[in-house]
Amino acid sequence: MNARIRPSFALVVLLALLSAFVGLAALQARPKIPPPTFERETEADATGQKQWKKFDVDCPECKGSKMGTCLHCDKSEVTICNECNLTKRAPCRVCTGKGKLADPLVELNCAYCWGSSWTLCGMCNSFGFMNIDSNKVKCAACKEKGLLKCLACNGTRRVETMKFGKKPVGEAGVKELKAGLEKLKAVMAELEKWEPDPNPSKSAKSLEKLLSPLAKDLKVIEPALAGLEEVIKGIKINGASLSGYEDRLIHQYLLFKDRTVFLLQHQMRAAEQSLARAEANETK
Repeated sequence: MNARIRPSFALVVLLALLSAFVGLAALQARPKIPPPTFERETEADATGQKQWKKFDVDCPECKGSKMGTCLHCDKSEVTICNECNLTKRAPCRVCTGKGKLADPLVELNCAYCWGSSWTLCGMCNSFGFMNIDSNKVKCAACKEKGLLKCLACNGTRRVETMKFGKKPVGEAGVKELKAGLEKLKAVMAELEKWEPDPNPSKSAKSLEKLLSPLAKDLKVIEPALAGLEEVIKGIKINGASLSGYEDRLIHQYLLFKDRTVFLLQHQMRAAEQSLARAEANETK
């Protein structure tokens, strides 16, 4: 198997840890998510046109079993786990429980839950309770569940890639791909400069405006923003009077930013490879 197709298990673990990395340390030294490195192969047909090779890759992590160690509660002190019910076995995050890797031109593991189907509660950080003034207090933000269903992928663990001129990226023409890439690069440039405002309402509005040029063709954007708002709402209602309130809010916005950068990097890489194929076919 092409090593550049394989999602790194280390990356999956890193993203799981980043979700729980809250507080001042997270704001001062935020680990960066490595960009995607997949490479889709082509082959020439009878007329010399480049066609995509069939993508059928067994998961290198679970070996097709579809299950793996639960990355949420394994070696953790949590007393609840909606991912595996504390059995320590859960759907493999590398292949999202399908036994096969996602074709990167068609779909990708959800960047907002990374194949787990859930997001951490922004208040209790998945424990279902908080320690306040040495007292164990039930978390009302998640109703003691610790985890919230990922709205970005609606719990399906994967999301579709961006459309270019109403066509899938791998089938789009040169004109559509160039226009879409230009739009992606413009939004990416603004997103990389974006920083959250201490006022969460201003942060939400500026993010929505920034990403709006892509929302029509990259369908995950709107539900991802809704998922972020759900987490922020839980913090605002239940954490405004607690220490670290602003840090919690900022952490969630930065986490969303980093994962959206990864999402857009995937779209750009898929589009660049598709453009190279489309341009080569135009000269045949």
